[in-house]
Amino acid sequence: MKRYWKLLLIPHEQLDFEHFRKWTYFPYWVTAKDIVTRLLKLDPVLKQTYTVLNHVQTALKHKDWPNYNAAFWHTAGCSEEMLRTLQILQTHHDAIRNTLMTSYSNGPLEGTNNKIKAIKRASFGFRSFFKFRIRVLYVFRVQTKKVLITK
Repeated sequence: MKRYWKLLLIPHEQLDFEHFRKWTYFPYWVTAKDIVTRLLKLDPVLKQTYTVLNHVQTALKHKDWPNYNAAFWHTAGCSEEMLRTLQILQTHHDAIRNTLMTSYSNGPLEGTNNKIKAIKRASFGFRSFFKFRIRVLYVFRVQTKKVLITK
Protein backbone atom coordinates (compact mmCIF):
# COMPACT_ATOMS: atom_id res chain seq x y z
CA MET A 1 0.00 0.00 0.00
CA LYS A 2 2.88 2.31 0.78
CA ARG A 3 4.22 2.03 -2.75
CA TYR A 4 0.91 2.39 -4.63
CA TRP A 5 -0.76 5.32 -2.83
CA LYS A 6 -0.58 7.48 -5.97
CA LEU A 7 -2.84 5.06 -7.83
CA LEU A 8 -5.57 5.84 -5.30
CA LEU A 9 -5.43 9.52 -6.27
CA ILE A 10 -6.20 8.79 -9.93
CA PRO A 11 -9.94 8.94 -10.76
CA HIS A 12 -11.47 5.49 -11.23
CA GLU A 13 -12.37 6.03 -14.89
CA GLN A 14 -8.80 7.09 -15.74
CA LEU A 15 -7.14 3.98 -14.34
CA ASP A 16 -5.50 1.79 -16.96
CA PHE A 17 -7.34 -1.52 -17.29
CA GLU A 18 -5.99 -2.62 -20.69
CA HIS A 19 -2.22 -2.72 -20.38
CA PHE A 20 -0.77 -5.43 -18.21
CA ARG A 21 2.67 -4.85 -16.77
CA LYS A 22 4.99 -6.12 -14.08
CA TRP A 23 4.63 -4.28 -10.76
CA THR A 24 6.79 -4.58 -7.67
CA TYR A 25 5.46 -7.10 -5.11
CA PHE A 26 3.32 -8.81 -7.75
CA PRO A 27 4.80 -11.98 -9.26
CA TYR A 28 2.37 -11.83 -12.20
CA TRP A 29 1.31 -9.23 -14.75
CA VAL A 30 -1.49 -6.92 -13.55
CA THR A 31 -3.15 -3.64 -14.52
CA ALA A 32 -3.36 -0.49 -12.43
CA LYS A 33 -7.07 -1.09 -11.91
CA ASP A 34 -6.34 -4.55 -10.47
CA ILE A 35 -3.94 -3.05 -7.96
CA VAL A 36 -6.46 -0.43 -6.85
CA THR A 37 -9.14 -3.11 -6.52
CA ARG A 38 -6.81 -5.21 -4.40
CA LEU A 39 -5.92 -2.22 -2.20
CA LEU A 40 -9.59 -1.37 -1.68
CA LYS A 41 -10.30 -4.94 -0.54
CA LEU A 42 -7.87 -4.45 2.35
CA ASP A 43 -9.94 -1.86 4.23
CA PRO A 44 -13.67 -1.02 3.99
CA VAL A 45 -13.05 2.53 5.28
CA LEU A 46 -10.55 3.11 2.47
CA LYS A 47 -13.03 1.73 -0.06
CA GLN A 48 -15.85 4.02 1.11
CA THR A 49 -13.53 7.04 1.19
CA TYR A 50 -12.28 6.25 -2.32
CA THR A 51 -15.86 5.91 -3.59
CA VAL A 52 -16.98 9.24 -2.12
CA LEU A 53 -13.83 10.98 -3.36
CA ASN A 54 -14.39 9.72 -6.90
CA HIS A 55 -18.05 10.71 -6.75
CA VAL A 56 -17.15 14.29 -5.76
CA GLN A 57 -14.33 14.53 -8.32
CA THR A 58 -16.55 13.28 -11.16
CA ALA A 59 -19.36 15.67 -10.23
CA LEU A 60 -16.97 18.63 -10.14
CA LYS A 61 -15.33 17.65 -13.42
CA HIS A 62 -18.66 17.37 -15.26
CA LYS A 63 -20.22 20.34 -13.39
CA ASP A 64 -23.07 18.12 -12.26
CA TRP A 65 -24.74 19.76 -9.25
CA PRO A 66 -27.26 16.97 -8.41
CA ASN A 67 -24.51 14.32 -8.37
CA TYR A 68 -22.33 16.62 -6.25
CA ASN A 69 -25.11 16.81 -3.65
CA ALA A 70 -25.65 13.05 -3.87
CA ALA A 71 -22.02 12.46 -2.88
CA PHE A 72 -22.77 13.81 0.60
CA TRP A 73 -25.53 11.26 1.24
CA HIS A 74 -23.23 8.21 1.41
CA THR A 75 -20.56 9.42 3.81
CA ALA A 76 -21.10 6.77 6.48
CA GLY A 77 -17.96 4.70 6.91
CA CYS A 78 -15.54 7.31 5.53
CA SER A 79 -12.29 8.27 7.20
CA GLU A 80 -12.18 11.21 9.62
CA GLU A 81 -10.04 13.21 7.22
CA MET A 82 -12.57 12.77 4.43
CA LEU A 83 -15.44 13.75 6.73
CA ARG A 84 -13.53 16.90 7.72
CA THR A 85 -12.96 17.73 4.07
CA LEU A 86 -16.63 17.20 3.27
CA GLN A 87 -17.58 19.52 6.15
CA ILE A 88 -15.36 22.22 4.67
CA LEU A 89 -17.02 21.70 1.29
CA GLN A 90 -20.42 22.00 3.00
CA THR A 91 -19.47 25.39 4.49
CA HIS A 92 -18.75 26.66 0.97
CA HIS A 93 -21.88 25.01 -0.45
CA ASP A 94 -23.34 28.17 -2.06
CA ALA A 95 -20.06 29.26 -3.64
CA ILE A 96 -19.51 25.79 -5.14
CA ARG A 97 -23.06 25.78 -6.51
CA ASN A 98 -22.46 29.16 -8.18
CA THR A 99 -19.22 27.84 -9.65
CA LEU A 100 -20.92 24.78 -11.10
CA MET A 101 -23.96 26.67 -12.41
CA THR A 102 -22.11 29.50 -14.18
CA SER A 103 -19.48 29.27 -16.88
CA TYR A 104 -17.39 32.18 -15.59
CA SER A 105 -13.67 31.58 -15.57
CA ASN A 106 -10.82 33.60 -14.11
CA GLY A 107 -8.42 32.27 -16.76
CA PRO A 108 -8.44 35.18 -19.25
CA LEU A 109 -7.85 37.72 -16.48
CA GLU A 110 -4.98 35.68 -15.06
CA GLY A 111 -3.48 35.42 -18.55
CA THR A 112 -3.63 39.19 -18.96
CA ASN A 113 -1.95 39.73 -15.59
CA ASN A 114 0.75 37.21 -16.49
CA LYS A 115 1.44 38.98 -19.80
CA ILE A 116 1.73 42.39 -18.08
CA LYS A 117 4.19 40.93 -15.55
CA ALA A 118 6.21 39.46 -18.41
CA ILE A 119 6.37 42.90 -20.06
CA LYS A 120 7.57 44.40 -16.77
CA ARG A 121 10.27 41.73 -16.46
CA ALA A 122 11.47 42.13 -20.01
CA SER A 123 11.52 45.93 -19.98
CA PHE A 124 13.77 46.28 -16.90
CA GLY A 125 11.51 49.03 -15.58
CA PHE A 126 10.14 51.84 -17.66
CA ARG A 127 10.99 55.26 -16.22
CA SER A 128 7.65 56.64 -17.24
CA PHE A 129 4.44 54.90 -16.24
CA PHE A 130 2.81 56.58 -19.25
CA LYS A 131 5.21 54.80 -21.63
CA PHE A 132 4.70 51.50 -19.81
CA ARG A 133 0.93 51.92 -20.18
CA ILE A 134 1.34 52.60 -23.90
CA ARG A 135 3.44 49.45 -24.25
CA VAL A 136 0.80 47.32 -22.50
CA LEU A 137 -1.99 48.77 -24.64
CA TYR A 138 0.09 48.19 -27.77
CA VAL A 139 0.74 44.53 -26.86
CA PHE A 140 -2.96 43.93 -26.22
CA ARG A 141 -3.93 45.92 -29.35
CA VAL A 142 -6.36 48.09 -27.42
CA GLN A 143 -8.12 50.69 -29.56
CA THR A 144 -8.43 54.06 -27.84
CA LYS A 145 -10.49 57.07 -28.83
CA LYS A 146 -7.62 59.52 -28.54
CA VAL A 147 -4.05 59.38 -29.78
CA LEU A 148 -1.72 57.79 -27.24
CA ILE A 149 1.58 59.28 -28.35
CA THR A 150 1.88 62.98 -28.96
CA LYS A 151 5.19 64.64 -29.80
